[in-house]
Amino acid sequence: MDAPKISVIIPMYNAEKFIRQCLISVLASKFADCEVLVVDDCSTDNSVAEVEKLAPHFGGRLKIFHTEKNSGGAGIPRNIGIKNSAGKYVTFIDNDDALLPTALDDFFSAAEEFQADVVHTVKAFVFYGTAEKNFARADLQLQSDSSDDFSTTPQLETENLRVRMKDYVDEKYFWLPWGKFFRREFLIENKIDFPNLTYSEDMIFGFKCVCLAKNYLRVPFAANIHRIRSISLSKNFVRKSEGVKFFLNVITNVAALTDEFMCRQEFFRANPDVRHAVLKFFIDKHFSFMDVASNDFKAHEVQKNFFEALENPALNQHGKNLVAAYLFSERILNK
Repeated sequence: MDAPKISVIIPMYNAEKFIRQCLISVLASKFADCEVLVVDDCSTDNSVAEVEKLAPHFGGRLKIFHTEKNSGGAGIPRNIGIKNSAGKYVTFIDNDDALLPTALDDFFSAAEEFQADVVHTVKAFVFYGTAEKNFARADLQLQSDSSDDFSTTPQLETENLRVRMKDYVDEKYFWLPWGKFFRREFLIENKIDFPNLTYSEDMIFGFKCVCLAKNYLRVPFAANIHRIRSISLSKNFVRKSEGVKFFLNVITNVAALTDEFMCRQEFFRANPDVRHAVLKFFIDKHFSFMDVASNDFKAHEVQKNFFEALENPALNQHGKNLVAAYLFSERILNK
């Protein structure tokens, strides 16, 4: 059997209420030359059974993989999907999201025409709904991450990395992996995968793609329906007493991994100002994610809790150094 043109990778954990609609959206695609890899992260509900019910409709194109133990995030399942994929291109869908019927055909046509390493959609339909509610056209909201002057036709991003990095810190690159299309050999040749983190692993993956893709194509069409859950797990973490320690662990890991990647790239070694701007963006962005100053802690309490948590010997030392320097110079002591 010839290799499929596209591998659709779906990480799954306790998605029995969502996965059927997700898979049906792939079945409804007008692009048939694809395989679907569902990677179950040790679900404790009936998710796998729901996938198995639909498997016969894929005519052997659907494969189910399992993690050895629950990883706590989508990164490791996605890595398993990449490792076992055979398509020329790969794309990711969250287990509670869906593809539009023309998405794979639009992705493939754009990637082939522009010989793209990455195809990045600037639009998506967003659905605010509960676990029990399926997507309904009337409930979908079309949203865009593009600037007002974005062209209505596909366009390749500049290869000038300084310009790309300025755009990145200006948040012109949406980093989540869904809504994108990747040439599989580009990921493999550059050893781009998801770090073993339970939070922000997709941000690091997306950043590497922006840095390393020669042909990075932005397209004005929508490909995905993204479900927004009513409960924010990250906000719940912040409200807990362990919130500061949890997010400091996230920030130190992200800072260390990002800086270690940049240290291996000639561009960032030759342009320390850009390296600093990227690190500042990553750390500041994660402070905004947790928004600790507006939840239970006053500024001096945030300072106290963070510097106490920085003493944790289990944290990455390089990341601790970067975050401590940032706390002194950029955030806490200026409040």
